[in-house]
Amino acid sequence: MVTSRVVRIDEEVWAELQSRAVPLEDNPNSVLRKILGLPGSEPSTNDLRRDKMDIRISKLINMVGESDGRYLSLRANRSGYYGISSDGGKVFGYLYPQRRRLKVEIRKDWAERASLHDWEQELRNGWHNTGISSVYWFIPNENEDAYNRIASLMKVMRRLNI
Repeated sequence: MVTSRVVRIDEEVWAELQSRAVPLEDNPNSVLRKILGLPGSEPSTNDLRRDKMDIRISKLINMVGESDGRYLSLRANRSGYYGISSDGGKVFGYLYPQRRRLKVEIRKDWAERASLHDWEQELRNGWHNTGISSVYWFIPNENEDAYNRIASLMKVMRRLNI
């Protein structure tokens, strides 16, 4: 059994690792193994969970990365939703796969800094009771316009470092 270690890295190193990662395939360890010329390793639990990622989330990730090759950084949660991180590594939102749509929830302060004011509904204390308001949008299945709008939103949001 391979022993795991915790390594702390700064935001610039994290951003470089993200830029070298293959979306939906790599994690920080696999990127470092490639850079160091080491052979591949056995898939981790996170890799196995990622293989089962909802097709709608994969579609959104690819739409965000198509223009500049910079994809969204997501963190899977055991409850079936994904945290969305900025280029600086800060979680600014969540993706919730639902039966007929994909729910996108963003911190209200981040949405306002990105000059966004058109959202479906505001949830007071909606983020784990931290007192931070959140806002959300829905992407109905098969609605290309909604996917394009949210992909554009995600491109703006991931660049913010609040």
